[in-house]
Amino acid sequence: MIKQIIPFTLFIIILTSCSTVKYVDTKILENYYRNNPLTWSLKECNSILDFYTSDNMINLVFNKGPINPDVIIKALLLNSTSLKALSRKEMIEKRLDEKDYYQILNTYLTEFTSLKYDESQNKIVEADSNFNKGYSFKMYFENITDPFRPILLEDGYSYFFLENLSGEFSRVTAVTGLFVEEYFQLDGYLDAIITFSPFSNNGKKLFDSKDLNESYMLVFNGLKDEPIIIYWNLK
Repeated sequence: MIKQIIPFTLFIIILTSCSTVKYVDTKILENYYRNNPLTWSLKECNSILDFYTSDNMINLVFNKGPINPDVIIKALLLNSTSLKALSRKEMIEKRLDEKDYYQILNTYLTEFTSLKYDESQNKIVEADSNFNKGYSFKMYFENITDPFRPILLEDGYSYFFLENLSGEFSRVTAVTGLFVEEYFQLDGYLDAIITFSPFSNNGKKLFDSKDLNESYMLVFNGLKDEPIIIYWNLK
């Protein structure tokens, strides 16, 4: 858990050199969603996971590389649809059966969302009416500074924020991962599950959807001189 919170700085800065916008058309995967997740192919699972993944990489002309060359960030939103894809992918790759799929799915839902799989109804239902779990992202960070320098944030993940498009933001409430510490240290690469509060500082609900099927921003301060901002915008 995050033990220390620092004041929010560098609120929203529109920077052409530090922002990536991913515009998402929900119609592109409608054919997949009509089918039972147990029938999804590995390719379909990966397409869904890519749909819910945003990053700070832009392919510039002449292959000049990333727009934020010091740090690569990828963020996969863990909601009911992406978790169904992760569960089905695991089922395929590990050659598991249908019962295993539902066990894996329910474990993921319970850990990362306010939802659960109800076997009696054979559907995903609300598990936490107070919505205390918040929004979780599977995060990948890579340090590609040249010349190389370690990146250390002694106050850890309190530099990172989830925002709606009105500029209201929430803070990190929990971080898990193999090499996760209270501080944030990026020597090479780091995988982590980062969970943000569903409420802003004044207690207001940040989004209407518990599944976060809405546009949002992820703001990462302290990694560069300016914020790295990733936008995930639904059309």
